[in-house]
Amino acid sequence: MIKLQDIQRSFQVGDETVHALRDLNLQLSSGDYLSLMGPSGSGKSTLLNILGLLDHPDQGRYQFEGTETTQLNEEQRADLRRYKVGFVFQAFHLVPRVTAFENVELPLMLAGIDPEIRRPRVEQTLDALSLSDRSHHRPDQLSGGQRQRMAIARATIMHPTLLLADEPTGNLDKHSGQEVIEILERLNQDGITLIIVTHDPQIGSRAKRQIQMTDGAII
Repeated sequence: MIKLQDIQRSFQVGDETVHALRDLNLQLSSGDYLSLMGPSGSGKSTLLNILGLLDHPDQGRYQFEGTETTQLNEEQRADLRRYKVGFVFQAFHLVPRVTAFENVELPLMLAGIDPEIRRPRVEQTLDALSLSDRSHHRPDQLSGGQRQRMAIARATIMHPTLLLADEPTGNLDKHSGQEVIEILERLNQDGITLIIVTHDPQIGSRAKRQIQMTDGAII
């Protein structure tokens, strides 16, 4: 499903060149469950951004479901990202002034999907995550665990094949974090490819594959 070959990514910080990723190689099959671990600055988030087509490598090749993504223009990358990749972030990144229903519906609206199709799909997704009774609440009216479940609903509403979670339990208490991880793992069991960035070794050890990174390289 995913093949990264000799990926390099650098950033200029003042007069210094920071090598975020160094000659990185990685392959994943459809349905894999992978955790990315390592200290801050090890390249985990940079790798996640490249996998999610939010960033572009300086060198190397990235094949996603047979498509060579490094040859795509920004519009083509955005289309692939919209329909194939879901994102879950530590800080939720929800739209604060609209309801849970409207937050989850947003990707469908941006994709131009008809309202008659959108409504039942959103209702079904909210129900699957036990949020039906919170569908008309804004994010500030929900608990941290409920907000992260809303974020997962939004991330999966387009039925992506790849789900990227960056510290998904970082802002949650232990009980809510456990619920979120179990939801993500159920999605993986249903066939979605799941990649989690985490500093928590207990969460990282749950993945089928664990990768340690340091100084932009897989160790």
